[in-house]
Amino acid sequence: MTAKVKAVPTLTHLMMDLAVRGSITLDCGRCLDKLTGAFAVKLRLLVEKKDSQGLEWEEDEGLGIEEYLVKIGPDIQEIPLEHLIAEQIILNYNLNPLPSLDEKDRCIQCNRQAFQAEAVRRDKDKVDPRWQKLQALKKPELDKPDADKPDQAKPKGP
Repeated sequence: MTAKVKAVPTLTHLMMDLAVRGSITLDCGRCLDKLTGAFAVKLRLLVEKKDSQGLEWEEDEGLGIEEYLVKIGPDIQEIPLEHLIAEQIILNYNLNPLPSLDEKDRCIQCNRQAFQAEAVRRDKDKVDPRWQKLQALKKPELDKPDADKPDQAKPKGP
């Protein structure tokens, strides 16, 4: 994992823009094999000094989804960022990816044949057999006379 940090001091805070890149291993949603892919997240950390000891994360409704406010005491030498990076990965990435299928209905990641239900779903010209069975349960519509044709609406008489 690599990170780039740009720190800008202000009168009361230290503003840090972080860009973190690395790799992540997930389970494939199709075959359950391990998939390794790259991730890149950006976050902004606003650091404020406090007189008391310790580190305190602040919840602020005015902050954006990628922004965090931390108050640090004089005893703090390092700010742990693991949970911030993990939170941004969870918010920005699909943790159960489902790779696409190629033209032969094989997974583009592992080259395994897709399940039949997936192949039917992918082919838009075919009707899913489950929908056909539901269509058979639907009541046939009653023959309604056309309102545009009055001679068909009324029975013919002498």
